[in-house]
Amino acid sequence: MVTLSIETSDCVGGVALIRDGRPVAEVGLASKETHSRRLIVIIKWLMQRLGLDWSDLGLLAVSLGPGSFTGLRIGLSTAKGLAFALGLPLIGVPTLDALASHVIACKGDFVCPVLDARKSQVYTALYQIRTSGELEKISPYQVIFPEELAAFVPYGQKVLLLGGGLLLYQDIFVRGLGDRAVIVPSHMSHLRAASVGILAELMWQKDSKPDDFKTLKPIYVRPSEAEAKKPALQEQESIL
Repeated sequence: MVTLSIETSDCVGGVALIRDGRPVAEVGLASKETHSRRLIVIIKWLMQRLGLDWSDLGLLAVSLGPGSFTGLRIGLSTAKGLAFALGLPLIGVPTLDALASHVIACKGDFVCPVLDARKSQVYTALYQIRTSGELEKISPYQVIFPEELAAFVPYGQKVLLLGGGLLLYQDIFVRGLGDRAVIVPSHMSHLRAASVGILAELMWQKDSKPDDFKTLKPIYVRPSEAEAKKPALQEQESIL
């Protein structure tokens, strides 16, 4: 089975092709072009280079966020359009889950991916390695200030930190956590479409239950600017 995976939660968009749990091709591209202008072009180019046709695909995967609101909408709408046109199952993968899966750790270890959420905040969630070696999410997806991360991790526990948020706030994290902070190497901290696809294949193998592409939504964690301003605008309208 070949899985087409789309990752657009960050400025570096990515597309990957996964065959039976192994990435066979992947492209990541950071440019000033929007995801909408380059996504389908990259998908077609990647498939052509591998000699694949649309009929060779068996599964679609897409990152759900949190991340860039615009990027997530573009990625999800592209994946939904392909799912409808090709009649393929679609699985949405939370971005933080995919990033946390980069870490290989021991039973009981904590893993904390951190992504830049702008407004001097980060998106994050806390995971713990279980006996099976699998990651279990033990907190909600949330947005916090970097200074709050130390309180987010159980007292006295070490935690593996990874993700783009380290580029901006590593000093703050380390200052708050002290020797409890374990910084994952930077080459493991980048969001990858391949990770999204591999996780989607595992989810598919587990219960063969696709998401309903008609109702699947991004994970925003916090309201958009328009939604945040809506109550104030409605109040002004009611006064007028």
